[in-house]
Amino acid sequence: MRRKLDLSDNFAKVVEKHRKAKGLSKTGLAERAALHQTYIGLLERGDRSPNLDTAKAIADALNVPLARLIAECEAL
Repeated sequence: MRRKLDLSDNFAKVVEKHRKAKGLSKTGLAERAALHQTYIGLLERGDRSPNLDTAKAIADALNVPLARLIAECEAL
């Protein structure tokens, strides 16, 4: 039986992985995505889920296609 897919938690993990791989702080990612640094922290802890526009801004800030981030979420 397949486990329940929790895209919000997985998105948080994927964003953190890519942020760290790029050597970005939470503040650095927030600045690139035009978001507040507190929001990035909440997102990475799984306390917030982005809407599509915010997810796209984060993907662009990471220089990773949004489709790739979502595919990685589904693969976890």
